[in-house]
Amino acid sequence: MNSNPGHTVPLSSSLSTPARRFFLALACATLGLLQVGCASTPEGDPVHGKDRVLSFVAAKDGRKVAIAGDKYHYVFDGDPSVAALLRWDGRTKVTPALIGELKVARNQSFEGQYVLMAFDADLTPEDRNFLVQTGFAKAEVKYGDRTGPVLRYFGTVYGKRYAAVALKSADTVDFSRRQYLRYVEQETLSGPFSQAARSPLAYGADGAMLLGGVPVRMVDGGTDHGCSLRLMLDICFFK
Repeated sequence: MNSNPGHTVPLSSSLSTPARRFFLALACATLGLLQVGCASTPEGDPVHGKDRVLSFVAAKDGRKVAIAGDKYHYVFDGDPSVAALLRWDGRTKVTPALIGELKVARNQSFEGQYVLMAFDADLTPEDRNFLVQTGFAKAEVKYGDRTGPVLRYFGTVYGKRYAAVALKSADTVDFSRRQYLRYVEQETLSGPFSQAARSPLAYGADGAMLLGGVPVRMVDGGTDHGCSLRLMLDICFFK
């Protein structure tokens, strides 16, 4: 319905999305001079979804980190700061969280952002020195029922999404509530998504979980007191 009498609604606005794309493609084919402009037109709409998080593990050598979901496993490299934190005795004072959605490309590679945060009141002078040297910066935040100075670190992850494999119940995180990882698939009409390969999370002959052949540490979360404050994922570094 036209809410503005006297104003003619363009034909294109009344067409469905597939019909508009068809006519756009037809115009591009007919008017060769417009090919450059038409080539820059989005070829498809992003697909948003979510995946329930079952576990969060890190290889003991600090080189790989994996978030295991119901549908997929998301594996990425641990940057030097994260690798240092995984070896640090005070790591449970730091809360990690993903920010927004992971952006998944058609070849199953993904990109996302995360934040690491520690309240100044929870830190010793030695802790503060270590985190500053690791790349953390001072900030003032209001977070849940806490307000005050923190040390905070922002980072970007690049990784690969794999088809999920079954996990043992002992290797899942006891979250206090269901946690979801949100993603957006950059789907286009020019080609289908590649099929996700089998997850590199596996079990050795002794029954222990491995990530790319390397033993892992599982990240604690959910019922642990240190995880009572939440960002987007209710997770804590392992003890």
